[in-house]
Amino acid sequence: MNRTLRQQRILDLVRAGGVKSQDDLRLKLEREGLSVTQSTLSRDLKELSLVKGSNGYLVPPEGQQPTPRQTVEKAAQQDLVSCKRAGNLLVLKTAVGHAQPLALAIDRGKVEGVMGTIAGDDTVLIVAPDDTQALQIEQFLCRAAGLD
Repeated sequence: MNRTLRQQRILDLVRAGGVKSQDDLRLKLEREGLSVTQSTLSRDLKELSLVKGSNGYLVPPEGQQPTPRQTVEKAAQQDLVSCKRAGNLLVLKTAVGHAQPLALAIDRGKVEGVMGTIAGDDTVLIVAPDDTQALQIEQFLCRAAGLD
């Protein structure tokens, strides 16, 4: 099952209520024939902006979901370890397994000046059209991550 369909199923289960933990959600998905690793499920929950309340996971009300910019800032704060610029290129370092979620947040957040991202396991490469825009992207991400 592709990511979009899996995430829609996660939303359906959470909206129906009774999803107390990630493991509970994983077991519910497994009963439906969807095998999901903990890391994939964790990324899905983050991408869907689901929050854990006292009674389990909840979908935030419309209007309380983070903007794409806030999502990028949060991802940088959680995942970005270092940021180095070389001309119009940025090399972002993350913990192992965190590069792709960070790159996805940057892509979806439509960060101004980002022409594209390439993510490995712990490294994201950002291509900007010129040195000036690369500097602006670097400053934005480093500030968000508290690295400035």
